[in-house]
Order: sequence, then C-alpha cells, then structure tokens
Amino acid sequence: MGIREHSGRGAHSGYALLPFFLPAEKFRGLFQLPVVLSVLLTIASVAPAAAGQVTQARALWVVRTTLLSQAGIDRLVENAARGGFNHLFVQVCGRGDSYFPSNVYPPAEDCRALLATGFDPLACVLEKAHARGIKVHAWVNALLVWSSADRPEDSRHVLNSHPEWMMVDSGGNSLARYSRSQFNRLNLTGVFISPAVPQAVQLVRDFVLDLARRYPLDGVHLDYIRYPMSGVDFTGYAREEFRRRQGVDPVPLFNSDDKLRHRLGAERFKGLQGEWVRYRADLVTELVAGLAVELKRVKPGLLRSAAVMPDVASAFDTFGQDWPRWIRAGYLDMVLPMAYSTKTEVVYDQVVKACREVGAEKVWPGLRAYEVPVAGVIERARKIAPLKTGGVCFFSYDGMRDNPQYFDRLRQSLFTP
Repeated sequence: MGIREHSGRGAHSGYALLPFFLPAEKFRGLFQLPVVLSVLLTIASVAPAAAGQVTQARALWVVRTTLLSQAGIDRLVENAARGGFNHLFVQVCGRGDSYFPSNVYPPAEDCRALLATGFDPLACVLEKAHARGIKVHAWVNALLVWSSADRPEDSRHVLNSHPEWMMVDSGGNSLARYSRSQFNRLNLTGVFISPAVPQAVQLVRDFVLDLARRYPLDGVHLDYIRYPMSGVDFTGYAREEFRRRQGVDPVPLFNSDDKLRHRLGAERFKGLQGEWVRYRADLVTELVAGLAVELKRVKPGLLRSAAVMPDVASAFDTFGQDWPRWIRAGYLDMVLPMAYSTKTEVVYDQVVKACREVGAEKVWPGLRAYEVPVAGVIERARKIAPLKTGGVCFFSYDGMRDNPQYFDRLRQSLFTP
C-alpha cells in the first residue's frame, strides 16, 4: 500500500471515519471468524453516535487477484453491498501491468488469458458496483513495476523494454539487476521506475490518463508513489540535473564523503545533503502534481488519493513523500496514512499529527488488521474514533471474503441505518 504488499502495497497498498477500509493486497486468509466477529461486535461501541449516524466512506481495498473471474467480481460486489460498504479501491495495476485492456501497459501475466476472451474486469466491477450505489476507485501501483524473481514474460513490459529507466542505488547499481537475496536483505518490495526519467514519468501519466478517460471511475488511488528507501535514486538523469543545479554530485553527499565535506565545509556539506533530499521529494511531487492537473482536465470530479507513510518526517526524508504539500496544494483530495503499528499510542499519535498537518477530513487512516490480537484492533479503532477523520481503513477485502458472516455482522453492528 505505498501500501505494503505481502501475499496478495505495498504499497499500496481506502478510508473512512468509523467505517473501515482494509488495505487490500496484503495478507489473505489472516482473518479467523471468531476473531473477526469479536472485532465487529466490539467496534460497534466505538461510534460516539449510533451506527446510522456514520456518514464517512466505508471502503475496501480489493487486491487484483479478485478480478480474475466473473464469479469473483460478483461475489465482491455482493459482499460489499451486504456489508454496507460504499467505496471499493480496486487494484488495476500491480507491477507495471494491467487488469483491464490498457492501451499503455501490457496485460498482467495472470490476467492475459482472461483479457484475451474479451472480458474486461474493471468494466464489470464498475457496472455491478455502480448498480448497487458503490463507488469505484482505480488503485494503481505507480512506481513499483516488478517484484517476481523471474523477469516479465512480455517484451513490452517496461522492465524489459527500458531497464535503464529503473532506480539506481548510491553504488551505481540498478534495481533491475538486484538479486532476490538483495531485495530480501534490504526489505525491498521490488524494482521501481525512476521519477527522474522524463520518459518514465510520461509512461505512468499515460497509463493513468488512459484509464481515467475510458472508464466511469469515481477516483484514482496512487500506491507506491514513493522511493523504496533513502539509498536511491541516483540515475544519470537525477545526478546530472542535481549537479547542474548545485554544482555537486549527490553520490558523495549521500555517502558522507569526508574529502568533499572538507572541501565544502561542514555547513555547506550538510546544506547540500538537505538539498538532495528535497530534490528527490520534488521529483515525486512533480509526478503527483502533473497527474492532478491532467486528471482535473480529463475528469474534474474524480477523487484523487494516495497511500502514504504515516510519519511526516520519514515519509519525506526516506521515501520522498511530501504528502502534506500534496494536500495543501490541492493535488490530492485525501491521503491514507498507513498506520500499521500494533501499538495504540503510536497509531493515535500518527493520526493526530496527520490531522494537524492537513485536516481530519483529508485523512483516512489505514489500520493494521492482520497478525495482531483482536483486542489491539479494537483498542486502536476506539482510540482514533473521536478524531473524526475522513475515514478508517482496514486491510482488506481479500482477508475477509471467505468469512461471509463478517459482512452481515459488520452491517448489523456498525453500518445499519
């Protein structure tokens, strides 16, 4: 989620106040029925008013694998309506590919055969969800383009056609050449495309705009609209532009080179390190801003959102997400801080700070609802409820779809007018 992905991002890894939104693509089958029912029955008491008073969005993140059959889509919409949900964040791009007949990205490998039959999963979701009064947001993994140990089969995939557009670490190594052990050691989800490369940025824009033009979407949700770590992106494009602006190569700045520090002086050296951090973040912001301008032109009423790291400082310094700026400048309508800590006070503090930064109505917290005690989930939901954020998001539809009673209990205990 963005949303951090596990079994099915992390990215981008939806959102509402008392309603919940489960970041979709994370862990499947992690909800056990007794646990879920206990959570639902207890969370009903979180609302300061009756369940019918809840007006915030009630959303679900829906991982791309749910789109692989007509039956899966039918079941999704039925379960969502049954549970009282009114927003679906549906993943239509997982790894530089598409789960609809895109004019820009090649079909996802597990969706290729389905698309070849003429079936359009996204169109199907839209038709069926809208018929039930449920809004649909297209969830797009923006900069993450691959994570499998094997390279993409399709020669048109950007990792195959333009490996030179991938992010580069401070040692000059492209993420496109990383081994599986390197990804695991650094805890990286996969290969990311560089926002410093103009052609790469245009590719992402073309994909999103093609999507927005052709489908009656209610929103576009950006996941993995960030760097995977602080040690990237040292592509030739970024280094050359930074050197042109500041007169210094960013690599020795990042590596804290003593010779350069001595030559520039400690104060100047530290200032330039800060300039590099700002430059990286500005590249991501420019992508978000460019998309905002074009989406407003193509579809003015479209809701724009992004999954973001919850801590403002580390989001900016490490991941290049200047998300308070994205909201204040009007590039996005809301952000989804991924407040996945199991510590209630940490989550509360993160959400409080996010609300102070951009206003509670612009914040849809994502709460961790996997691999944690039920009491902890309840405690965190109760703690943040009085903040009256724009929404609360639990991750995900895919984690609850095999527990049909979940949807009944949720509607009865929380969403019933």
